[in-house]
Amino acid sequence: MSLRSMPEGVRELRHAWSSQADRIPGLTWELEQDFRFGQRVTKTDTGYMMGGTLKGGSSSMWYPAVREHYHAYKRWRSQEGLQEGRDDEAYAGLQELCDRNRIQVATRRRGGSRRQLDDEEPYPGFGALYADMWQILRALPERHLMRPALGRIQLGGWGPDAAKASAYVDGGVHMYDFACRGARRTFQGLFLHELGHAHECDLSEAEKDAIYAGYKVLLDEGAFFGVEFLVDAETRKLYQRLVFNEFLAETYMIYAACGAALREAIAGLSPAAFAAWGQVYDVFRASFDGVEYE
Repeated sequence: MSLRSMPEGVRELRHAWSSQADRIPGLTWELEQDFRFGQRVTKTDTGYMMGGTLKGGSSSMWYPAVREHYHAYKRWRSQEGLQEGRDDEAYAGLQELCDRNRIQVATRRRGGSRRQLDDEEPYPGFGALYADMWQILRALPERHLMRPALGRIQLGGWGPDAAKASAYVDGGVHMYDFACRGARRTFQGLFLHELGHAHECDLSEAEKDAIYAGYKVLLDEGAFFGVEFLVDAETRKLYQRLVFNEFLAETYMIYAACGAALREAIAGLSPAAFAAWGQVYDVFRASFDGVEYE
């Protein structure tokens, strides 16, 4: 067995997302849910405002807030949020890795046309995102980066689809404004999920058939694995139940982020679910070139 490890923050996805409301002064459960779902509080000349993008940057809504909300948001963001700042080393590492594998990295031009991308000078304030993506991509089998199904990674902007946070479109992973300004945990989970859609495109029909045979049993057994980010774990299980392609993408994320926890959960299932998950896991392990995760 070839064992690898995802970054510490990614490995935290296997655990429930514990509330910070009892640790951060001024943070209520309601505010925490808003912040984790991409809402933020800003100080303006006329007072404090709370809001953010509603659909990946294509629309937004803001309403009056108070000073206490602003300071609670700042404290929360220092713990769980994506703070803007440079990380030139991470960007250089990410760019080198992506250039080697012919993956284009693009960011939305700040202050320019809403439909214009700046592919030559990526926004330096996305340093934390560059670091996360670099570490995640380095932990994957390089074959996953070399395939035509992954030709572009875009940070910022929005898309024409119903997705609010991220999407996989025409060989590109798109992390919308919504994902780039919320909780770091959400960005990491979504990034791996969208990479899972690229992986799905690369699976053979025989591999998909083998996974689907196990998936049908899991539907009957109700034996899905839920990971909490953006929405709660039960909602993420529901996505998998309703759409097979979402099960494929979510399982990719779970396989890489929750390795040991997934194996432990499988071991405790009913005989039918255990066998079905074993079949699914074996196909994924082979598609990862034998690489498994802590």
